[in-house]
Amino acid sequence: MKKKKITVAVISAISALILMLGIVPSLAKYVTEQGKQSTVVSDNFYFTSDYLSESTMIPEHKIYGDSVSFEIRNYIDSSRVNASDIVYTVTATDGTLSSEGGTLTGGTAGSDTITLTYSGEEKEIIVTVTSSSPYVKELKAKFVFIKPVLRYEITDSVGSYYAELYIHTANEAKEVTVNWDTEKLLIDETNDYVIQGNLNDAKNSVSVDIPAHTTVKIAFFKNDITKNYSCGATRFDGTITMPSLSTGSKNLPPPNKHQGGIGQLSWL
Repeated sequence: MKKKKITVAVISAISALILMLGIVPSLAKYVTEQGKQSTVVSDNFYFTSDYLSESTMIPEHKIYGDSVSFEIRNYIDSSRVNASDIVYTVTATDGTLSSEGGTLTGGTAGSDTITLTYSGEEKEIIVTVTSSSPYVKELKAKFVFIKPVLRYEITDSVGSYYAELYIHTANEAKEVTVNWDTEKLLIDETNDYVIQGNLNDAKNSVSVDIPAHTTVKIAFFKNDITKNYSCGATRFDGTITMPSLSTGSKNLPPPNKHQGGIGQLSWL
């Protein structure tokens, strides 16, 4: 009888073990499938922008002007649209935002347009958009506001027969007027811009139209080669008077220019 009880116990133990071995793989499979499902849900969270990115390398955009507009979207394309509403906030390190947050309605492709305005000196501004529901995600971009700077410089040296005037425009075309003292300087009338410009009868002033992103070189013959009329990069409002008494703005970067003969010009 005792032997029979032992045999029954062994059989019961083996049966229990087999049952457990069957349950464990099923449980493991369930946990795995649940994990996969969670990943799928997370991957289907669509929160994007035309300018901002979630990359660790923050994208940088140069802005020539006082404002920039960007979109916050709940989709990647027509086939990938977020199913639920997205609540988000917007912050910037400087400037003024047209909106500090909002909600993108789920189920249909939609976007909000945000405008960042800044009117100060040249500056880098980082914009951050953060979603708080249904998931937390951060989008960023750096906007570099570049202010147009109209500037000129004069290169000359003692012993040189002429001084060279370089005029640099920024991102806008500009009409520039140049005045000079005819007792000291005579303009090179063969220069293309001088020919196309408005040279007055007294030949001591000319107005020229200069395209955007352009450097123009105009030579002036000197009546006294012992003089040096050099002038560093100097900001101006559209009118230049030569010879200039300005010492120039030493903090301005030197322009890009190519050497050329009198009357030639170079482009940035």
